[in-house]
Amino acid sequence: MSDPVRLDELIDRVIGMRPESDALAHLADAMAVSERLDDVSDQLVGHFVNAARSAGATWAEIGRTIGVTRQAAQKRFVTKPADVAALTKAGPQWTPRARAILDACQDEARAAGHDYVGTEHIVLALLSQPQGLAAKAITEKTTPERLREAMSEVFGPRSDDLSGEFPYTPRGTRAIELTAREAQRLGHGHVGTEHILLGVLAEGHGAGAQVLHRLGVDQRGVEEWLATQF
Repeated sequence: MSDPVRLDELIDRVIGMRPESDALAHLADAMAVSERLDDVSDQLVGHFVNAARSAGATWAEIGRTIGVTRQAAQKRFVTKPADVAALTKAGPQWTPRARAILDACQDEARAAGHDYVGTEHIVLALLSQPQGLAAKAITEKTTPERLREAMSEVFGPRSDDLSGEFPYTPRGTRAIELTAREAQRLGHGHVGTEHILLGVLAEGHGAGAQVLHRLGVDQRGVEEWLATQF
């Protein structure tokens, strides 16, 4: 298999970022590009880990395929609820309704028979706060019943072990990470349920965003609706 990214192309890209800069500036830019490549690499593998999980593969099988133990595979590609909760302590203050969504995510995953929290569970958890702006934005385009039905069509297989708290998938984690960024981008001094919805839509590739798009809920439309609420 040929290299998907050639070294000479990367070198040209780094130099092209600041052509008149010195060697140390180019080195700093090279480090930034390298970190971005590492991030994209993890996202690439994470995409196919999610696909394997959706197809019914166990963590033991995934671990064998990528050459690590089951525990190592889970540690790399899932995030503990406590670590996700820690994300809410950085940046703007989360509202009580937004914080309640994280608990509701666990409930939605358990109800679906899943031992993980993905973007699909985050979206359904938004319905647990019907007075929140996210739920109201969603119901501008569809009903809770229709959303649940559409989401059930993309659910992965049920798990036999539903004990304890469920870790977040890479896409679920990314959606929560983007939540605070969405609040800051809109100039809001808090994180509400509406920003969680925008985080899922900004992540873009998870089942949650895909189903929302099919039902007519997209980032631009949500932002336009939110502008009428403030």
